[in-house]
Amino acid sequence: MIAEIAVDLGAVVRNAAALARLVAPARLTAVVKANAYGHGLVPVARALAPHAARLCVYALSEAVALRDAGVDAPVHVLGPVPANELEIAHAANVQLTLWDRELYARQVASVARRRRRNFAVHAKIDTGVVRLGIPVDDAPAVLERYAATPELELAGAFTHLAAAEEIDSTFTLEQLTRFRLATQMLDARVERHAAATAAAILWPEARLDAVRCGIGLYGIWPSEESETLMRDRGLVLEPALSWRTRIVALHDVEPGTTVGYGRTWRADRATRIATLPIGYAEGLPRSAGNAAQALVRGRRVPVVGRICMNMAFLDVTDAPGAAAGDTVTLIGTDGGTTITAEELAAACGTIGYELVARLPADVPRTYGVTAP
Repeated sequence: MIAEIAVDLGAVVRNAAALARLVAPARLTAVVKANAYGHGLVPVARALAPHAARLCVYALSEAVALRDAGVDAPVHVLGPVPANELEIAHAANVQLTLWDRELYARQVASVARRRRRNFAVHAKIDTGVVRLGIPVDDAPAVLERYAATPELELAGAFTHLAAAEEIDSTFTLEQLTRFRLATQMLDARVERHAAATAAAILWPEARLDAVRCGIGLYGIWPSEESETLMRDRGLVLEPALSWRTRIVALHDVEPGTTVGYGRTWRADRATRIATLPIGYAEGLPRSAGNAAQALVRGRRVPVVGRICMNMAFLDVTDAPGAAAGDTVTLIGTDGGTTITAEELAAACGTIGYELVARLPADVPRTYGVTAP
């Protein structure tokens, strides 16, 4: 085993239930894009489908993979679908995202007409992220056009919030006001959604008809503010992912010896160095070198030297008895000590989202369902 990821689907489902209770009566939609944030698209989607009103992916290929795996829950593709793939999207019975592209909307309608079944669509409105979306001032006319097109079923209208992790920011409320004004002419049957995990937790007024929860489903907090506030109010999210590898070699080095490329780390004592068989190609950020920690035999040990493409180093001097073949925990618990995805990400100068989403899909994943 070079590395292994273990995913607790029981924790994922319990997180979904906790978030659903928090946001009710708004409906929970489950975001499983980016290989379910590194946790495994199909197994996670199968576990979540009975507990969510809809699954959200980014790319059509993800939706097709779910259909090929027998997942028949409603699926909303948040990202762009090329016109030449609309037939595939219609056959997969997915819900599309539309924004202000009149020609594209006509192409979507044409495919629906030819295939004799309406296309369910969600209109994306840009209220301040400046990414994708209909400009707020144009939204009422564009939404009316979508709603009046017989081949389109306007299932929803949505936006993304730019600063929802910041509880002291007024920008979220400004965006919500813009969104409400842009969508006030819509029939009540059109679902309005704006909040992802952070806004669902920190901004109750953003919950609207539905929330799109991603990172929280996996037991990773979107910000320290959200964790502090919600723990005080009794919301518990369980980390669902553990990431482990093994020691493949050990070296006893003298004081003054440098380790790794660039000689960025130098032993200041007689030191035992463990070599790991993973590096940045296997998902361990290069910035983890001389910054992060791992667990060996229940002890915290530092990651030292530069992370190589396929290897990394630990100082295991203070983990007595460390031997080749020993398990190394990068995310997870060993002997009562835990390293979270948030902790490892912070040491690497990034966020938990990026760390888990970039775990390679070819790293073996095992799945279990633990009891509460």
